[in-house]
Amino acid sequence: MKNYFILILLLLNNISLGGTIDPSTPDKKYIEFGKKFESVVRIKAKIKSNHQFGSAVIIKPHWALTAAHVVIDTEEKTILGENQEYPITKIIIHEKFEENDIGHNDIALCYSPEDFKLNFYTPLYTDHNELGKQITIAGYGSHGTFLTGAKESDGIKRAGSNVIDGIEKSILICTPSTSGKTALEFMIAPGDSGGGMFIGNKLAGINSFLMAKDKKPDGTYTDESAFTRISLYADWIEQNSKD
Repeated sequence: MKNYFILILLLLNNISLGGTIDPSTPDKKYIEFGKKFESVVRIKAKIKSNHQFGSAVIIKPHWALTAAHVVIDTEEKTILGENQEYPITKIIIHEKFEENDIGHNDIALCYSPEDFKLNFYTPLYTDHNELGKQITIAGYGSHGTFLTGAKESDGIKRAGSNVIDGIEKSILICTPSTSGKTALEFMIAPGDSGGGMFIGNKLAGINSFLMAKDKKPDGTYTDESAFTRISLYADWIEQNSKD
């Protein structure tokens, strides 16, 4: 792991942060693109007396994936659909996840007895060739640009693109570009934990944390977005998500 300041993307009371965008691209384009990601949803959990929000990705009629640190030691967990809430009655956190081992094995399965009834369930990316691939990322809430960092929260889903330019063991990494950038350059921001990163129409990563050379992990230039690498966990996911 690079010797940068590392921050797990913590849930914040009553808000869920989305991502930061290219300052030269209109925000409405990211909002419109976000509507295409039906499988990316919000997850609500209770810690002590507070409700906290994060993200998750629905992968089967009764199963969703999120980051382990989103749901560990929480109660009253639900998936927030467009028109209803889906109770989560079972959580399976990866057995090697440790809260003090930032980013590694940061993945959890969520089971709901109610059918999510999506039009399309996101398959898993199983190839180990992610480096250099163009990706898409979707998430909710607070947003800003690569210049300002994440500043505002409006609860709207946004999505954008980037390229995987690094792999650190079980983690995939991307950075914001100033040249040779993708059409909708995008980065995760604090609070976006548990959301999805995709290669084509397959789920290739779960949003996990940010690394920042300036010790201010807010999704600005030089920050790095890090994702749990789904291709290393596909067997674990399939073995543990049988109805």
